[in-house]
Amino acid sequence: MMNVMNYKDIIGQKAVIDSLKNSIANNMVSHAYLFEGPEGIGKKTIAGIYANALLCETGLPEPCGKCRSCVQYRTGNHPDVKMIRISDSSSIGVDDIREFKQDVYVKPYESTKKIYIIDSADKMTIQAQNSLLKVLEEPPAYAVIILISVNSSLLLPTIRSRVVTVKFRIHPYREIEHFLKVHYSHLESQIPFISAFSGGVIGRAKEIAESEQFRDMRQRVFQIGMDFLDMDESKVLNHVSFFVENKHHADTILDILLSWFRDVLFMKELHDDQMVINIDMKRELSAFSQKTPRRSVVRIIDIILDIKRKISMNANFNLAIETMLIQSWEEIHGRGSRSAI
Repeated sequence: MMNVMNYKDIIGQKAVIDSLKNSIANNMVSHAYLFEGPEGIGKKTIAGIYANALLCETGLPEPCGKCRSCVQYRTGNHPDVKMIRISDSSSIGVDDIREFKQDVYVKPYESTKKIYIIDSADKMTIQAQNSLLKVLEEPPAYAVIILISVNSSLLLPTIRSRVVTVKFRIHPYREIEHFLKVHYSHLESQIPFISAFSGGVIGRAKEIAESEQFRDMRQRVFQIGMDFLDMDESKVLNHVSFFVENKHHADTILDILLSWFRDVLFMKELHDDQMVINIDMKRELSAFSQKTPRRSVVRIIDIILDIKRKISMNANFNLAIETMLIQSWEEIHGRGSRSAI
């Protein structure tokens, strides 16, 4: 079960928090919610606090953290709150929802409510969604069901019409930068990059700040970028092994590579570093920018985006990376480009 926190510990999401607190204060708690927003934005954390508050013996909008119910929740032993997660099949199947349905019609053991949090609800199979729909159509009065989703378009319209949708917004750049300065001051030179690269998602910023592996990958990716300038064509494919060894992080690695070339483009177009993400690599970016034609940079950005798309569609990974590296090298050295895979 999620660690108990207080709303005051949450960065941003004021509108969401105020709405949830008001629902308790005004006795207008819905039977079902859909918490939607990017991964790492705080949906599960806030769902946990809300569940805790709904079960708290004080009846106040925020959990007291001291009553029997709060203690049970904090230790993961509260009998009236359940978490439904993705099974081994990488989805939530109909059997998972059948088990939930059997439990939901059993009255609460200790509290006045029973809370169900369905994580990654957009990973429910169609059969599972149809099974859940029957509960949403006639929910028991004591049940509160919270669906957590990155992409609600994957849920049936009939499900979306029977829940209260709560939208989680990305955090402003300055909010994330302040958070990093307070909690990760030792990364001072990298904080502007982490803030920008997080895409406004506080969980992602935290994950990057705490990952030495990410920092190592970033340095390696930038070295590959710089190598394009002086590397002989016969050595281009020597970098394929790095991508293969880190295949599970391919999307992140390609995003880092994209940030490099987008920064180069900003420096060429605007002659200003205000839009640069990798500001701690300003000197290297400037050197690269001076030696690379604008059209080549634009073309390489298109190449990387195309390879990201093809990898997401399960194209041959090794061939995709080889194609990207060769085409990028050819663009930088004025050799044109080969046809895409």
